[in-house]
Amino acid sequence: MSPVSPVLTDFIDLVDVALATISRSLPDYVGRDDLASVGKLALISALAQCNGSTDEVRAYCFVRVRGAMLDELRRLDPLSRRDRGRMKAVGAATAVLGARLARVPTLQEIANVAQLPVSDVIAVQLATALAADATAFEWDALPDMEAISPDEAADVEDLGASLRVALTRLPANQALVLRRYYLEDALLDDIAGELGVSRERVRQIREAGEKKLRADFVVLGLWQSFFSRDGE
Repeated sequence: MSPVSPVLTDFIDLVDVALATISRSLPDYVGRDDLASVGKLALISALAQCNGSTDEVRAYCFVRVRGAMLDELRRLDPLSRRDRGRMKAVGAATAVLGARLARVPTLQEIANVAQLPVSDVIAVQLATALAADATAFEWDALPDMEAISPDEAADVEDLGASLRVALTRLPANQALVLRRYYLEDALLDDIAGELGVSRERVRQIREAGEKKLRADFVVLGLWQSFFSRDGE
């Protein structure tokens, strides 16, 4: 099949499918239409880069569209990655201490367990309160599977499990990057730090893995069944 425009309408439904797997409780300043626009641009770009059967193209485009939407949400996250890390540390320390002490822990107790200065604990608690008031959105919960029906969630979970099996057929570095990026929603910068390589090198590894994964017809069969629609 030839890439792009004549077939765009045949794949536009992937934007709605990808949007359904992310979340309905979006921040006020992030509308579904905005994310859909990001997804449509990613779809156009993906179609321009992918040749193959309809099943191959649908598989590739879904991953690209959903990835673009998640990247946009991460970009709009009001807290930095450092803030998120400190927030997780403070949250974990608070939960552990609360269960152990059967009372609300003091700032100093939280700071000791989280291994942070008291000033950082105060800043994190303030940032948490402000972020909650401003967005009411679970940034750490992306993607939010509760936003779709139980049947859809089960399908996505089954697909994720099958994709993990397919990743075992890739070289170790490609499998790791694809697993972290697409199944665990890690940032390219985070993966680069874990591997000790540049962000650009991680992107190259990801693209090489995507190319090999598109050729995995076992996975493509799963994608085909997942995306089957009445009348197709």
